[in-house]
Amino acid sequence: MGRHTLFVYIALTLIWIVLVEEVSWRSMAIGMIATIICLHFAGKFLPYEEIKRVNFFRLITFPFFLVGQIYASGITVIKIILKGHKLDIVTVRTKIQNETLRVMLADTITLTPGSILLDLVEDSVVILWMREKGNKVDSETAGEMIKGKLERGLLRAEKPPEEIRIRRR
Repeated sequence: MGRHTLFVYIALTLIWIVLVEEVSWRSMAIGMIATIICLHFAGKFLPYEEIKRVNFFRLITFPFFLVGQIYASGITVIKIILKGHKLDIVTVRTKIQNETLRVMLADTITLTPGSILLDLVEDSVVILWMREKGNKVDSETAGEMIKGKLERGLLRAEKPPEEIRIRRR
């Protein structure tokens, strides 16, 4: 068990105690057992090689940025609904190579009003998208409108493969 695993174990146990709102031997024992079970299944099923290629320190501000994008998108969708809307299915290609970050992009696109994820295939995301009725937009422009700033925010967190190899030495 590495130092990182010990830190995660202690952090999860402390989170358990905070959530249970009880500091007793029984709640700590249950928290420790639950943490061991969670770490076991996480180690068995999470793709650690993909997660290692994400710089989580660069993602610290992303949730705040996402909330702003959700509100901005909500206002845009209200305007579109009032003017008249049409639904389109758009296939959006992404520059993100890391599978974990592609899933995050797909999820964040779904969180923004006016778009719903239909499928995630390789480097493409298929989205049901609401647009203004008279506004004809080609697929590439629609893709930029949908993913735009979200993709750029997640691309900053992607580590290139060279950086990972350098760290292992």
